[in-house]
Amino acid sequence: MKKLLLIALIIVESLFSQHRNSFMNSWSTIIQTPEIINYFDGVFEVLGISIEETGEQFTVYHQGDTILLDQGIDPNSDFIVPLKSQNIQNMISHSKDGQITPEESWRILSVLFTPLTQVTLQSPVLSVNWRRKLAGVEDLTHVYLISPDGHEANKHTLIYVKGQWLVLEGLHGQARRTYRMNEINSLLYQRNIFSAMKKDTFIGWMQFSFWYKKWRKTVSNTHKL
Repeated sequence: MKKLLLIALIIVESLFSQHRNSFMNSWSTIIQTPEIINYFDGVFEVLGISIEETGEQFTVYHQGDTILLDQGIDPNSDFIVPLKSQNIQNMISHSKDGQITPEESWRILSVLFTPLTQVTLQSPVLSVNWRRKLAGVEDLTHVYLISPDGHEANKHTLIYVKGQWLVLEGLHGQARRTYRMNEINSLLYQRNIFSAMKKDTFIGWMQFSFWYKKWRKTVSNTHKL
């Protein structure tokens, strides 16, 4: 009886392990064309992924000329992003042919849009109140990631409260500034802020601040409350 129970447990664990690693294996089948590799260049170097429904975890490594995947979360990940299984399936679908159209780019970024913003704003540099005020960053902001045809938008709200940023899906409260970005604007922002995070120097953050103030004039407008 004990032997049968042990065999059953081994079979269950084996099946669970196969299911747990299925999304990483599926993602590894994406064709690594130069277009795919260049698309994620400067967006991240080490990206931890956690699948909410299954608990599966894996790490994506962008190594300049190739993308590698490994089981588990690398403790040195630039970002750790929780995603739903449908999010992963959608990303695989949008990049499976090794090419990324503007529509596919928007849909990929729609998956990463809110979680990447949330992780980015956890940086101590971005959560210090006097630095926020010095940069002229409002404490309640609405952000739209607009589709290429202009008919759809992924939305989230940024709220600064008690020394930290909250990132909420959807629109909440009365915004002091509203950003309306397309997929090109969003990628440009992510690459610039990621560069500043990797340098993590006073000069690096000053360079980002100067760039950011110019950039936001092209993608946002303020509101008087």
